[in-house]
Amino acid sequence: MKFNTVIVALLAIITLSVSCTGVKDLENESATQLNAYTEGPVSYQNQHRFKFLFLEAQRLKALEEFEKAATMVEQCLAIDPLSAVAHYEMAQLHIRNENLQDALFHAEQSKLLNPKNVWTHELLSQLYYAVGDREGQVSICEDLIDLKPKNIEYLYRLASAYTELDAYKKALEIYNEVEKKMGISEGLSIVKQHIFIEIGDIHGAAGELMALIEAFPDEIRFQQMLAELYHANDLTEASIAIYNEILLKKPSDSYANSALAEHFRLKKNHLKAFEYLNISFDDPEFSLDVILQVLSSYFDLAIENEAYQAPLLSLLEKALLNHPKQAVFQVLSGDYHFQKNQTKKAFYAYERALDLGTSEYFIWNRYLILGLDLKAYEKTALKSLKSIELHPVQPSLYLFAGFAHSMNDDKRKAIELWNKGLNYVVNNRELKAEFYNYLGNAYHTIGEHNLSDENYEKSLSIIPENPIVLNNYSYYLSLRSKDLEKAQKLSKKCNELVPDQPIYQDTYGWILYKLGRFVEAEVWLQKAVLVEAGSADILEHYGDVLYQVNRTQEALEYWKKAQGAGGSSETLNQKILEGILHE
Repeated sequence: MKFNTVIVALLAIITLSVSCTGVKDLENESATQLNAYTEGPVSYQNQHRFKFLFLEAQRLKALEEFEKAATMVEQCLAIDPLSAVAHYEMAQLHIRNENLQDALFHAEQSKLLNPKNVWTHELLSQLYYAVGDREGQVSICEDLIDLKPKNIEYLYRLASAYTELDAYKKALEIYNEVEKKMGISEGLSIVKQHIFIEIGDIHGAAGELMALIEAFPDEIRFQQMLAELYHANDLTEASIAIYNEILLKKPSDSYANSALAEHFRLKKNHLKAFEYLNISFDDPEFSLDVILQVLSSYFDLAIENEAYQAPLLSLLEKALLNHPKQAVFQVLSGDYHFQKNQTKKAFYAYERALDLGTSEYFIWNRYLILGLDLKAYEKTALKSLKSIELHPVQPSLYLFAGFAHSMNDDKRKAIELWNKGLNYVVNNRELKAEFYNYLGNAYHTIGEHNLSDENYEKSLSIIPENPIVLNNYSYYLSLRSKDLEKAQKLSKKCNELVPDQPIYQDTYGWILYKLGRFVEAEVWLQKAVLVEAGSADILEHYGDVLYQVNRTQEALEYWKKAQGAGGSSETLNQKILEGILHE
């Protein structure tokens, strides 16, 4: 049988009563076995019958056959309807069968027949509570107090019953009576405090806490509770005074320091608030939730106002020192340094957060971006695979992972990652075009030129005016002397989109060179070299075109400049040595 919480509580009473010696007071009755089970004028034969049925009911109850046991007790009551013990037993069986109203009826009958039986009163107390009869609870608790005046538990029950009836003054009277007998205790004072708060008597509630403070002067917690009570009821000055009293006793108390910090924060005196917070943050036991709340609330303020940056960093460093395994503080550190463009610090803070188990996508995303920015390609390539394992449908992670592998000289792994990442690009034209652009670059590098061209075409079909793709595609075509007319159109469009860019000018001049249009090529390459005089490729290209327009001495000078700038093409040294063009 499945019982609810109320039934379980009642069963505890039943079990306890059965374990005790008897359920009724036999002091004034016959001690014979027959009369021990019956009351009233019952014939000798019926008393034997009553005894047999009652014992059978007990046997069946032990076997948990409660309905059959109830039938036996019903027959007992048919023999002797004035049997208090039979009514008590029937009440217990009805509780077992979850018939609380019937149980209540028989318990009340048992009480009427034997008004001094404590167990019957105990059972009634629980039944009144179960059926929501608070007046009944009050009455039965008063009876229990009369029966057992030294039992403090009954006073507590009576006070609780008055509280549930909203008879708060009565409840307070009873609790005060308990306090006279037991002395001041935390539990009792807190209960009384809550009642005072319920009736809106804040001074009464404060009085209870003051009594605790006086009784236990070394227990700072009670002063904290009093300060919190004042603060919750807008008695700010009183609250501040209590917190300052606490700090006189214990300057390092993190609770009082954080409360005063909050007071000054609300007054916009943030630097004063930081003074108190610094003390709170020294406490390794200070609440992690409060630490996180404080750091988060001051984060934007410190980013915007330089005056608060050092104080925030001081708090953050203490949080990291006291809680080195809390990834959330590493994330906050990473966020701060990221916002301040402190790339290396942000990178390593995020890395520690990831190593501690943080798995959020945006942290992985930032970590990979920073790793690429720092050119930590090997580490970033390795970590990027873990990011994809955790977030397999985030295309940007594939993009960054592919780039890290590409820069780490693993072009084929990069191509694999970019092709997979394309499957997860949805409703983002720019991102898809970027994937195709990177694939075009990678396929070119490994010499798979048809696939390179195909991916550049796909990229341009999405965003036709992407200058980077236009430049790369046209330049790589020129290197293979393939589709030079097409390359010239692509490069021209690029320069129209982004004029005065030396790299793009160099590409266009070189394509014209490949087309044999040397005079035009010289014009464009000169533009490029005037702006980007340190590029070995541009210098060499300009030297080549100068040679083609019969300015050989100048050509040699620019080849030498290209060599000085780090140029290392296969033919550059030969050009310089012989003073003639080699292609």
